Amino acid sequence: MAPTLGHGDEILVDSADAAQRLRDGIYVLRRDDALLVKRLDCAALRQGRVGIVSDNPAWPRDEANLASLTILG
Repeated sequence: MAPTLGHGDEILVDSADAAQRLRDGIYVLRRDDALLVKRLDCAALRQGRVGIVSDNPAWPRDEANLASLTILG
């Protein structure tokens, strides 16, 4: 997530009903066995999909079914 977050940065995660009030922003999520801190783009939310975006241009944009993710906060 560089330049927004750097290696060793500490973050505070609000786990209160994160999935219920989902909107564009930075989230901690679990996808398969990976724990990720990524920006979610909720433009396709009505179709049950979200964009997964890193602020680091070296990582390409991805998209996933919301059901395949666990939103931790």
